[in-house]
Amino acid sequence: MLFLPFLALFGVIIYMQTRQRKKIQARQEELQAALSVGSPIMLTCGLYGDVAGLDDATVDVEIAPGVVARFARAAVLEVRTTEGTTLDDMDDVDNEVVSDEADSDVGRDRTDPPAARPAKPLAHDDPSA
Repeated sequence: MLFLPFLALFGVIIYMQTRQRKKIQARQEELQAALSVGSPIMLTCGLYGDVAGLDDATVDVEIAPGVVARFARAAVLEVRTTEGTTLDDMDDVDNEVVSDEADSDVGRDRTDPPAARPAKPLAHDDPSA
């Protein structure tokens, strides 16, 4: 009789893990279907770029004008719209973060570089290290 609650709990845990795995797989398939040449994307390493070419297993990403790098298709984290938001709005928290970032850049020209940080000396340049 004591074994029955543990068996039920184990079944619920297995069911929840399977359901989560299916959701992630469906999201990944949706993302791969949304890829097209010219789409702005973000890679899992945080690199932003535009799709320059597609293959079955790879994606060519233009990370700067004239600079194209090849990555595995699985490295694509999200497809972005021209406004900088993602195509799939997971929840309202993500939308608030995007709008807060957009508000912080109001009045700043997009061609201006970010505020300069003071240079930190390297360890081999610092005699006290």
